[in-house]
Amino acid sequence: MRYLPAALVALAFFGGPSFAYIEAPHTLGLVVRDSSHIIVMQVARVDKDKGLIVFRKVEDLKGKHPRNEIKHNIGKRGFHPREWQNIMNWAREGHVALFFHNGGASETCIGSYWYQCYPEGEWWAMSHAEPFLLRTFSGRAEKLAEQVKAILQNKEVVVTALEDGNKNNLHLRKGKVIRMKASLKRLDWNPRRDFAGLGGDGDVVEEFRTINLLAESSPGWKYLPAASLPRGDRRWSQADYDDRGWRTGRSPIGYGEEEIRKRQGTLIKEQGVPFCFRRTFQVSADLLRQKDVVFRLAVASDDSAVVHINGQLADQEPENTDHEFAYWNRDIELPARLFQPGTNLVTVLVRNKKGSSDLYLDMEITAQVPLPRVALKVAKPLQGKTAAPASALDLSAPKGDPKNPARLTVDAQRRAVVIPARIAQRKLPQFNDVYPLEVVATYPAPRGQKAHETVVSFTDIRPSEVHRGLEKLGLKAGKPARGDGIAAGPEVRVLLEYADAAGKSHSVPVEKRMVDKKTNKPLPPLRWRFTGSAIKQPDPEKSDKVYGADMSGTLITLFPVTDDVVLQSTLTMKDEPLYRLERVKGLPAEGTTVRLVIEAKCRC
Repeated sequence: MRYLPAALVALAFFGGPSFAYIEAPHTLGLVVRDSSHIIVMQVARVDKDKGLIVFRKVEDLKGKHPRNEIKHNIGKRGFHPREWQNIMNWAREGHVALFFHNGGASETCIGSYWYQCYPEGEWWAMSHAEPFLLRTFSGRAEKLAEQVKAILQNKEVVVTALEDGNKNNLHLRKGKVIRMKASLKRLDWNPRRDFAGLGGDGDVVEEFRTINLLAESSPGWKYLPAASLPRGDRRWSQADYDDRGWRTGRSPIGYGEEEIRKRQGTLIKEQGVPFCFRRTFQVSADLLRQKDVVFRLAVASDDSAVVHINGQLADQEPENTDHEFAYWNRDIELPARLFQPGTNLVTVLVRNKKGSSDLYLDMEITAQVPLPRVALKVAKPLQGKTAAPASALDLSAPKGDPKNPARLTVDAQRRAVVIPARIAQRKLPQFNDVYPLEVVATYPAPRGQKAHETVVSFTDIRPSEVHRGLEKLGLKAGKPARGDGIAAGPEVRVLLEYADAAGKSHSVPVEKRMVDKKTNKPLPPLRWRFTGSAIKQPDPEKSDKVYGADMSGTLITLFPVTDDVVLQSTLTMKDEPLYRLERVKGLPAEGTTVRLVIEAKCRC
């Protein structure tokens, strides 16, 4: 439930999936300049249950999008439940959005929110929201379309946006509304130069707002061994709890002593003893009387849990689950009756059924309140036949030289998978900058989504073939991480083998051929895990599923920027801002053939 801290450089949202928020401010002129296509879209169909939005193209503002129907798979994606909820709550037939893309990455503005998508078959699949782009624009999408047209005509406009400042407020779509000058000549972020005044222009509309009732990791929790609360005890059913016997804790969280010390929280270490936690907070009586308010509970636990609100069961671990992480990051819509006890005091009580030696338990409760809407003028949809849907994404590996096919080999004696590769091109022609390394191996551009941030690239081999090769060595894939997670799986070594200019052979851990440009120091030894890839459903309206890494082309990542991968290091997203990685000098020239070797460290 925490936000990724990665600070990305400008233009990162058109450089392949970053899977972290775009924290560097962007001017609207820059977004317009670096988009190959800008399309005005209108919602034609919504599937709330599956999280799908089908748009109808209204007008091409830049480039010519090949289809009149644009499908977005929102699902329940993002780093926080509010992200997909904000989008799906907005999605109604006739609503207008602007779609900025370059064929392989996109940003969509729905007026008072932005989100990022990447192609998955015929669909554009959401990665996460981009609340920091509200500093670029926040207002009506129809007004944005007019302003983009003017910018493309080399005119200067004044746009409404949220003031740069508290990042958490931007996540909640809060902040001062300001007016900023924008044009193709104003590409760098310079508020002092471009500031045009405070307040909106009368067109700023927010479809609904999210109120945080109980913040994650908030203080004020109390805990007690659950054994002292027998079934039927009044403390399970009454909102006004007796404090006698309860222990005080700052936050019911316990996933490592170092983290607990940082948060000044409570570390629970009584093996096998179930605990219960409770927290009482106040909710505005006006909010409780609000019509159509939606309450949501996001709870994370590495053990099973039962949640009561005001003495009534709100949610519990699904039946027939008897394993760790069965109750991990659940998002539950709560009935309003749980928040109408005749008082504006609300008490949450959580019980972990099994107990563990190092308990993780955290939660957040929000209320989503619809706001009065302003009548919008919607452009007429294009007339004529709808373009035929695109063919399914070609999942075959990029073709190499047919006269010299390079294939994967499994060396049983060495217990290694050997992959022919090439030193990757670092400066791609479509980008103005060279981006820091985030991955080790991927397909080359344009097929590889992370080709601009890799050490080596490879062709003719699917990542799923590497997965099968490691299985032949007796390894069983673990679980890939994305965002705050940590890679799980059997440990392997990743080696880079090549000949230098003098003809001398080298076989070294790949991390030894990377250096942090900020400190000019090499990376310390890394631990690599065979995680295997997440399985993806390219078309959410069909049952077909594919190996996710075969779609993205990503084989090995340094940071958990994606779960469409075969191997990951144990670096986390907390480490990502600490490094700005580049290949060391002395490697062979770009395009030189090398070998990437994955060695099994154990039989597991």
